[in-house]
Amino acid sequence: MTGKKRGPMKLSDIGNTKQSSKAAVDKKSKQDSYTREKHSDNGLSEGGQSPSYQKKARVKQTPRHQTSANIEDSASTADNLASDLLAKAEGLRAQKANPLFQEGELPTETSEDEVVAGEITLIEVQKKNKKRFNVYIKGQFAFGVSENTLVKFALHKGQVLDKDFIADIQQIDKEDYAYQLAVRFLSHQLRSEKEVRAKLNEEEIEPEVMEKAVAKLKEVKLIDDTMFGQAYTRTAMNINKKGPNVIARELKNKGLGEDEIDQSMNEYDRDTEVENAYVIAEKYFQKQLRKASHRNASQKTKQYLVQKGFDSDLIQDLMQQLADHYHDEDQELAVLQKDLEKYMRRYKKLSGRELTFKVKGMLYNKGYPSELINQALEIYEEENE
Repeated sequence: MTGKKRGPMKLSDIGNTKQSSKAAVDKKSKQDSYTREKHSDNGLSEGGQSPSYQKKARVKQTPRHQTSANIEDSASTADNLASDLLAKAEGLRAQKANPLFQEGELPTETSEDEVVAGEITLIEVQKKNKKRFNVYIKGQFAFGVSENTLVKFALHKGQVLDKDFIADIQQIDKEDYAYQLAVRFLSHQLRSEKEVRAKLNEEEIEPEVMEKAVAKLKEVKLIDDTMFGQAYTRTAMNINKKGPNVIARELKNKGLGEDEIDQSMNEYDRDTEVENAYVIAEKYFQKQLRKASHRNASQKTKQYLVQKGFDSDLIQDLMQQLADHYHDEDQELAVLQKDLEKYMRRYKKLSGRELTFKVKGMLYNKGYPSELINQALEIYEEENE
């Protein structure tokens, strides 16, 4: 197929070409403008998408599980706020129900060094100790007092206190605190003066306050070392079966003087001492006889009675009686044979006279008599021939 050949371009054609190109551009521009207007009329933007669709596309979609978690967190926060509001409301109602509560400015705490004189604006019960009260002056915490101090000084709302009066109140309250502390300590059992002082010192009670508290306790007979010593002696004698020497030593450690100890020991009569010593000695001696020689059992029982606080003369008499009453040669021989077999196994590397001499020495040191040792050796040799 042959096309029509064009001739060379003339100068006049150049102008016509420019006009044609310009017309084509104008036509294209008009078409684009018409298209945009049409899309705008239809609610569409460039690209064929509506503005609302584009806006939704730009918004990041939140996963459903995250939305549920946010809802739960919001609900939990709301519940916590509601609980706090209810708690505050209950607290206000409780304060208003207290006859000591007064409307007005809320009290703020301050240290005792900053206490100033003035009018009492609030008295409230302490949270941890219902028998003590907090006193507020001009809306600020001033000091704490016991129930006794509160009643003694008739403290009440509206009462005006100066610094000297506050100092007197605090001093009396310290003394009452120390006294009540000692009373609680004495409520469990009787104590000596030394024990009470040790307790107050442990609680860091001032020396001057301690002296006044102890003096008051003595005045009402809550501290009485003579009475304490007598009661302690009766308990140790009847319940614990202790001897008089141990009891006297323990009373001395508790701070009692010689006269008070002597009066206490009068509670321990001789008959009770003999009875206690015999009961203890008999039980302990029988126990030792089951595992030791008669002589060793007697020596260990004597030592035990000395530790329990009994007199040496009484111990000697008792052990003589027990030795005569419980002397059983067959029982001692049976115990000896057990020790003999033990030493034979221990020194099995030895033999002959050397072994016999070694074992005899060990048994003799255990308190067995020579005749009984020889008898046990003969029995052992016969059984092991």
